[in-house]
Amino acid sequence: MTHTKVGPATWSTFIAVLLSAAAALSAAPASADQTDDAFVAALVGQGIPIPDNDAAIQMGRNMCALLDQGATRPVLALKLMNDANLSARQAGFFLGVSTSAYCPQYTSVTADSGS
Repeated sequence: MTHTKVGPATWSTFIAVLLSAAAALSAAPASADQTDDAFVAALVGQGIPIPDNDAAIQMGRNMCALLDQGATRPVLALKLMNDANLSARQAGFFLGVSTSAYCPQYTSVTADSGS
């Protein structure tokens, strides 16, 4: 049986390629959605703390799903206040930006329902 000698330089190159491939596969994808970017920018512009952009986007989209299920603005505002530790003003803004960005069909519903 013949053995091929593999020197330290070959192993270093192999490890470097392996680590580069792993980094590329595990890196979080950059947001390419302009709606998501504008949504996060609006929240940040109002001083609403966003520790995780993806979680904020998911929560914004979830507001629309809850509106689809018949939830009211006051219920959603309270949910945001409890789940995201937002003030009433921040929760109202978050809900308004969520509907504008992800479900504009509910914009008049949230604007007219009062809280």
